[in-house]
Amino acid sequence: MSMRLFSSTLILALLAQGAVALARSDDHRGGDWQDRHERRDDRREDRRDDRREDRRDDRRDDRREDRREDRREDRREHGWEGRRPERYRYEDRRHPGRYLAPPWMAGYWRPRERRYVALIPGDPSRCYVFVDGRWLLRRITDPQARIDIEGAFGLPLAPPPVPPPHVGVGINLHVVLFN
Repeated sequence: MSMRLFSSTLILALLAQGAVALARSDDHRGGDWQDRHERRDDRREDRRDDRREDRRDDRRDDRREDRREDRREDRREHGWEGRRPERYRYEDRRHPGRYLAPPWMAGYWRPRERRYVALIPGDPSRCYVFVDGRWLLRRITDPQARIDIEGAFGLPLAPPPVPPPHVGVGINLHVVLFN
């Protein structure tokens, strides 16, 4: 009898434990467990977003610094640092004694046309170009082109086909022929 009583008690105890285990809900750890879990997830996402933004900012800063460094290296390689840009070289190596116009000036004339330019001394922002039998005033805004014009004052004078315009009293234009 004691064996029967013992086995029935054991069965009842096991069933009671199973019923309690089945009756438990997911929030058995406490009422605010889900809130704490959600807050922890939010904090985790915030930290993750902060790290992403930091990495994005670091990459952006690195790219900017790389571009700056590339520019510095280019200046060092090409000798631009601390110096003015070089003037255009007018001498034609194939034909000594002839002078070539700078590439930015090539659009002023038609092919096979004689290329006369009248330079105004002391004013590299303007020059007269001889086109179709008349002198046309051209304004020069590009700083590199102004440096090129200053270098053209070293070229020899050429007799113009038509006298250049009068700019002012006592100012003689420096007329150059480009071949």
